[in-house]
Amino acid sequence: MKRAAALFLTLFIVLSGAFAGGSQDTKGKTTVVFWNGYTGPDRPVLEKIVEDYNNAQDSVIIKMEIMPWDTLFQKLMPALIAGNGPDLIAMSVGRYAEYAQAGKLANLDSMLAQSKDLSATDLVPGLMDAGIFGGTRYAMPMSFAAIVMYYNKAMFREAGLNPDNPPKTMAELQNAWGRLIKKDASGQVTQYAQAVGVKSTVAMVPIFMWMYGADYLKDGKSVLNTAQARQAMTVLADAYKLGLSPVGLTGQEADNLFAAGKAAIEFNGPWAINGFRNAGIDLGIAEVPAGPAAHVTWGGDTVLSITADSKVKEAAWAFIEHWNSAETQRTWALNVGFPPTRTDMGNDTELLKGNPDIVYFLRSAQYARIFLPAEPKANRIDEEILVPLYESVFRGLKTPEAALAEAHEKLNALMAE
Repeated sequence: MKRAAALFLTLFIVLSGAFAGGSQDTKGKTTVVFWNGYTGPDRPVLEKIVEDYNNAQDSVIIKMEIMPWDTLFQKLMPALIAGNGPDLIAMSVGRYAEYAQAGKLANLDSMLAQSKDLSATDLVPGLMDAGIFGGTRYAMPMSFAAIVMYYNKAMFREAGLNPDNPPKTMAELQNAWGRLIKKDASGQVTQYAQAVGVKSTVAMVPIFMWMYGADYLKDGKSVLNTAQARQAMTVLADAYKLGLSPVGLTGQEADNLFAAGKAAIEFNGPWAINGFRNAGIDLGIAEVPAGPAAHVTWGGDTVLSITADSKVKEAAWAFIEHWNSAETQRTWALNVGFPPTRTDMGNDTELLKGNPDIVYFLRSAQYARIFLPAEPKANRIDEEILVPLYESVFRGLKTPEAALAEAHEKLNALMAE
């Protein structure tokens, strides 16, 4: 029995070490263990960037562990608690705060302040602001995306709208909605003006809220029950009554509706371009229209964090600097299609020539906002409070006033837990 226990203990130590953080090898190279979930078409691009980095210098080796995002998050906290987590982690900007709150991420303020290669002013403001939790920086940009407006040029022409002059303001967008909605003789909608995802999606409805000056939280308390929020929700409720969009769409369902030519407009990110074009859509791309109170869109995606227990923080930081260099961001943008994390590349000739679509995302980066930045309860807020709010209003089950008042109370109760 003792022999079996000893064998189990040895096996546990060996398996734990297989996923442990970085160290120095006999040749003096520092190994940085890097966990991420880039399992899709962007994986080979990331692997090539890491391979080139490892070959270009003699001091650091980046050892990647690539796994599906859900697997990564299942493993991450147990590994960090056990002391055998990675040194460097890529994760959604909406997820890092829970690990920062638990004390599992390193403070990056001094590293950024002392950096000779990176300046906060060169990087996307929304992601940089969202990387601060409780007054401390725990995350740096890895991949940036902003939502733009996709539209079907053929549908615009048929509706008498100029496809070369898409809506630039909310008022113009509302006018376009009225002309794009089609109904049959029985009053059933046969063509929707815009596919609007409300769940399992990037933030689409919040863009409209922000347009009217509304928001969700301020200083940890709800700000849902305001005149601005009521105005935004009333505009959307009225549009839904006319046939703006089917109610309760997931992000994927909204994508499918637009790709099938059954909706004329969709707000979406750079990942959607190829799919829409492959579906045969005569695709137009423009910035999201400006609202009465603000010109704003959703921005976000992935950040890089260094673990608190890592013994190779300086080496991990060196890769963060390399990743956010203009050269690496140019390679990433040209091969993956996402805009760079740097805001000083708007006139990069090679980038604009290689990917003409990227200009809309570069412009949007200047005014993009993160949804519920650095909020550990963001997922619960969205699923438990906001999705029911949207659906109750858009289905006409509750007035915007009543639904917002109820959501306001529920949000404050959730934040007080």
